[in-house]
Amino acid sequence: MPELEAIPDQDCVQLLRSHQVGRIALLDAERHPLIFPVNYFFDEGVVVFRTDPGTKLDLAPGAHVSFEIDGWEPERGAGWSVVVNGICHDITAPDDARSRRMHYWPVEPVAPGAKEHWIGIWANHISGRRFGPPAI
Repeated sequence: MPELEAIPDQDCVQLLRSHQVGRIALLDAERHPLIFPVNYFFDEGVVVFRTDPGTKLDLAPGAHVSFEIDGWEPERGAGWSVVVNGICHDITAPDDARSRRMHYWPVEPVAPGAKEHWIGIWANHISGRRFGPPAI
């Protein structure tokens, strides 16, 4: 049976800083879960992504959301997952120095569109897990 272990906080942060694609999970008006892949940048306890007008821009600002990244090594049968829970803020027109600074972060969307709207997820909680074959 695979073993499951918590990833230390500093390792969760390092994983978030070393990846660029994750998934944001939020609820629609009927409280149904929706999940969207986004390109992101993480620093200062904030996940930042860019988007166009649409569902994410309509639902995310002010919402409690989850954001997840993961990895899988099929040859070892091992994987990991990091989850950020927090509140989204529209930082497209920043009114503070911290949000203005985030506009210089390297958030490079690969999906088509201008992606002129900036969203930040202020992390309230970050956790991670690793799983894989038992140690021999």
